[in-house]
Amino acid sequence: MTFLEDSIVLNCYSDDGFEIQPLIPLLIEIGKHTLKKCNIHTGEASIFITTDENLRDLNRKYRGLDEVTDVLSFSNDHEGEYYGSEDDGRVGLSSEEFIIPSGFADQIGEIVISLPQVERQALENDVEMSQELKFLVVHGFLHLLGYDHVESEDRKEMESLEKDIIAG
Repeated sequence: MTFLEDSIVLNCYSDDGFEIQPLIPLLIEIGKHTLKKCNIHTGEASIFITTDENLRDLNRKYRGLDEVTDVLSFSNDHEGEYYGSEDDGRVGLSSEEFIIPSGFADQIGEIVISLPQVERQALENDVEMSQELKFLVVHGFLHLLGYDHVESEDRKEMESLEKDIIAG
């Protein structure tokens, strides 16, 4: 489904078996709010809700980590960190440029979220699932925009921005 407001387009998808229809307004609202707080007023991004298995496969392929994670971000402008070996055949995988035809919206990227992991983390953090999901959308969108938390100072900046965005 695509929702157009101003010039930000957010697409929400899910694997078969996940009923995300009731979550779509929340996903769209927090996604747009995050982009606007970061002075992004045009572009297109996607949110994909999937399984632990799919997140693990993507994490292994694109980050070199064979483990389930909560959210992965695939930015069209900022390359993420790869933790695997250089011998695993990934070299050059992310150096390909994507050609966006003229007339298409600026492609910000896509975040992929494991709904089972969201549910587990909500229980662990003693929060509603919707709150955990909001946090992961904010976190994932900040990664799309180039924010990171590898270094201490970057982590502090990102966490501060996350809190500010979630607070409204």
